[in-house]
Amino acid sequence: MKIFLFLLFVPFSIQGEVLLNQIQIVGTHNSYHVAPTSAQMNFLGMFSKEAATAWDYTRKSLDKQLDNDLRHFELDVYADPEGGLFSSSSDPIDSPLRKPGMKVLHVPKLDAKSIHLTFKSALDSVKKWSDENTNHLPVMILVELKDRAENPLAPKPVKFDRKQMEAIEAEILAVLKIGRLITPDFVRGEAATLRDAVTKNGWPALEKCRGKIMFCLDNEGAHRDTYLKGNLTLEKRLLFASVGATEPAAAWMKRNDPVQGFEEIQKLVKAGFMVRTRADANTVEARSNDSSRSLKALASGAQFVSTDFPDKVPRISDYEVRLPGRVVARANPVSAPELKGKAIK
Repeated sequence: MKIFLFLLFVPFSIQGEVLLNQIQIVGTHNSYHVAPTSAQMNFLGMFSKEAATAWDYTRKSLDKQLDNDLRHFELDVYADPEGGLFSSSSDPIDSPLRKPGMKVLHVPKLDAKSIHLTFKSALDSVKKWSDENTNHLPVMILVELKDRAENPLAPKPVKFDRKQMEAIEAEILAVLKIGRLITPDFVRGEAATLRDAVTKNGWPALEKCRGKIMFCLDNEGAHRDTYLKGNLTLEKRLLFASVGATEPAAAWMKRNDPVQGFEEIQKLVKAGFMVRTRADANTVEARSNDSSRSLKALASGAQFVSTDFPDKVPRISDYEVRLPGRVVARANPVSAPELKGKAIK
């Protein structure tokens, strides 16, 4: 692709330090999710067997996942500024669903069980663990803004305009102080744009990022453009956005298919960008016990490899996705090949 003609491989590090983009970690997709009950599964299966099987996985709280050596997460977030949008009459008076604030769930009234019903609860879980493990490797949290009506029987979601996007940032800062975050401004430094910073100067040293949390915006299209409006290089914003490789805000990108996108991911990583990809989707690979996609994901050099199965589920298969030796992180095989996959704690 011609957009890569100008891209040069960013060297290991002038000082010999490992940089943030020179590691690889495994994390979870829909990191809050709790599988529907057997009765709900059977009901769903009457309409869509694919949907029923695709939702058949359950997470632990984020702090427990961090204890399990997972270092990046994905949360589906709905705006609920008035509170009660997703609650029912059977919910107790003090239910978190009745209170104003961002909610975390998959599909309202259909696949709505969540280990963290609120965004704040998820953030609190990460902060608690981070406070207890102050020298930890950076944690990445991918935020998907949900406002599409996927279930006609559920309340109409609140649209994510700029005001609601800023409300997400406010909830983040209410739990995590700015110094605990890897922000676009932190990465940009004195460079004119984010793209210049990561492709010319390199990402910050890993040691300077320990104990910090990085947030990325999963959405592309209109939601991303709204978030970027007036901040084309993400100045004063908290989340990184997935944009084209030539854009001023280019730093982190989402490329979910590591099979069809294998060569593109490798080129992006070699150019200095960070990439998230998915090792599996909809439980398909787990049910066939097929690791070919996950092996591609790891070999692509994508820094963030997401899975629904960080541990095998015996009733399904022996399928699981981990780095070799089940280490927390390793030297990236594409952006730091000279380290030959060295384990990084």
